[in-house]
Amino acid sequence: MAGARVLVADGDRAVSEMLQIRLEVAGYYPLAARNGPGVLDIMRNMRPAALVLDLAIPEMDPFELLKILHNDRSRPPSPILLIGKRLGIEEIKRAATLGVRTCMVKPFSGADLLERVAKILKAAHHPAAMSPAPVSGEVFV
Repeated sequence: MAGARVLVADGDRAVSEMLQIRLEVAGYYPLAARNGPGVLDIMRNMRPAALVLDLAIPEMDPFELLKILHNDRSRPPSPILLIGKRLGIEEIKRAATLGVRTCMVKPFSGADLLERVAKILKAAHHPAAMSPAPVSGEVFV
């Protein structure tokens, strides 16, 4: 879904900018949030088609953020790709109950990012196309 708005939420400015560049080159319209409150503001006001959320997002517990987004009935849910350096089975299970579609362990390649974003956007239109929260191993950005 080229042209779709994709929110990148990562407290590490360098990582966020790199992810945004990858998305923009692929034809997406990237948005950025540096902290949990910023994510909530952009999700409510700009309604991006998807969210790439770092587990280490500053200023808010990521699971509380996911819970707020999951329970927000004022808008259709946006698919979520959860990324992080330390994603264990418990985090993945918990995230899946809060609407996360898939997870990726950092570091990962730009190609893997684009593949996952395309999959979650496609699955948002065809929900049977993807089961919740598969996780990939380490690949390099």
